[in-house]
Amino acid sequence: MSENEIEEDTDSVEQIETQSNTEEMKTCLQISATNQFPDIAFNQYKVAIIGMNDLGSATAFLLLSRQIITDMIIIDQDNTRLAAEYADLSACTTFVSGVNIQASSQLISCKDARIVILCDIEKDETFSKLKETSHTISLYAPECVLIIAIQPFEIITQICTLNSNLPSYRILAPGTMIDSAHFRLLIGEKLEISPSNITGIMIGSHGHNNLPLWNSVTIGGIHLLSENSTIGTTSDQENWHQLHSNVNQRQEEIRKIKGNEIWSIAMVSSELVECILRNKCEIHPVTVNIKGYYNVKTDLFLSIPAIIGQNGISHLITNSCNENDVSKLLQSV
Repeated sequence: MSENEIEEDTDSVEQIETQSNTEEMKTCLQISATNQFPDIAFNQYKVAIIGMNDLGSATAFLLLSRQIITDMIIIDQDNTRLAAEYADLSACTTFVSGVNIQASSQLISCKDARIVILCDIEKDETFSKLKETSHTISLYAPECVLIIAIQPFEIITQICTLNSNLPSYRILAPGTMIDSAHFRLLIGEKLEISPSNITGIMIGSHGHNNLPLWNSVTIGGIHLLSENSTIGTTSDQENWHQLHSNVNQRQEEIRKIKGNEIWSIAMVSSELVECILRNKCEIHPVTVNIKGYYNVKTDLFLSIPAIIGQNGISHLITNSCNENDVSKLLQSV
C-alpha cells in the first residue's frame, strides 16, 4: 500500500471517529432539530419587527447599531406612529451603510423575512389577536424564526407555538436571558470583577419564578462551587443566596418605575438575531417547550439552556440541571 493510500485511510478513520464523537455529543445534548441550513428562497438578512412601541423602536435601533442586517421592515397599524418611527430610523441609516428600512401596516410585509420579532400585540382575554397574528406570520414567512419579545414570555410563546405552523424550534423568547444578565452583573459587583469574565445562568420563568444554576457559575474559568461548596444555600456564610433575591428585586424595581424592561429585552432580542443570522451557536437560556424533557408529559414553556443557531434552537442542553434543580424548576411553575 502506498504512502498516499495510507494517509487517505487514516483520514477516513479520523473522519469516521469525528462523526461518531459528534453523534455521541448530540445524543448527550438531546437534539431536537437539525442545524442544516434550509434549502429555501428568502432574504437571509431581512428582519421584520411587529409593533413599533418603545420596545420595537429600541430593538430596531440596536439592530441598526449592530450592523448585522440588510433589510428591516417595521410594522404597526398606527400609521401616524409608524410614519414617525420610519422617519426617525431612516435618519440613522445615514450613519450605517447598507441597511434598507421599509414601513408597513400589513403583516404580508413579513414575506421572505429571515426573522420576525413580535414586540407588541393587542391583548384580550382569549388572546384572539395574538393567535391570529402568529398564524398569519407562519403563512407569510413559513421559514422564519419567530422571536417573542412580549411579556409574559412563557404564556405568549405557548400561544404562538400552538397557533402557528412554524416548528417549535423556530419559536423562542429571551426568557431568563435577562435574569441571567442581572445575575452575572451582581456576581461581578460582589467580587469586583467585570461580568464579561463571569458565566452563570438562571432558568425557569422570567421574574420571581427563576432559578439560579450555581453549578454554571465560573469566574475566569474557575467554578465558584469549587471554592465554596455551600454556595447558594442558607448555610453559606458568604450569603451568595441573597443574590437570587437581589436579581428579582432589581427587575421588579425596573418594572415598577419604567413599566417594562425595554432596553434589556431589546438587547437580548438583538443578541438572538445575531446568533441566528451569523449561526453563532451560542448557549442562552431561552423560553421553549420542555415537553418530553425532565419527565414532563404536557406542554410546558420555561427557559432552559439552548444552543441558538441559524435555524433557531438546534440543541436543548438538559443535562445542565441536577435532580434538585429540576425539582425546584418544576415546583416554581
